[in-house]
Amino acid sequence: MAMPSSAAAKRFRGPASWTLAKALTDVVVRLDLSDDDAITPEATMEVLEPVIALLQDLSEEDRQALAELINQCAQEETDPERQLTAWETPETLGLLA
Repeated sequence: MAMPSSAAAKRFRGPASWTLAKALTDVVVRLDLSDDDAITPEATMEVLEPVIALLQDLSEEDRQALAELINQCAQEETDPERQLTAWETPETLGLLA
């Protein structure tokens, strides 16, 4: 899979950034779409809250760049439900101002 060539890719260069954005997106999508019996919404938030807090330490420009990478990950999703959840991931992670 090729790394995107958008402004986000210019801000976060290299395959590691792309891979981390895809991994983060996948974790959020899996948690969000998991059966409430498998992982409760409260447990999901316990997992995500420290991540959200860490991401708030990024500059506004870096949060925007990461949101762009996550949106590019969403574009690659072929399952409509996963794609919709992936599109919501930047908001879920508090990346949008």
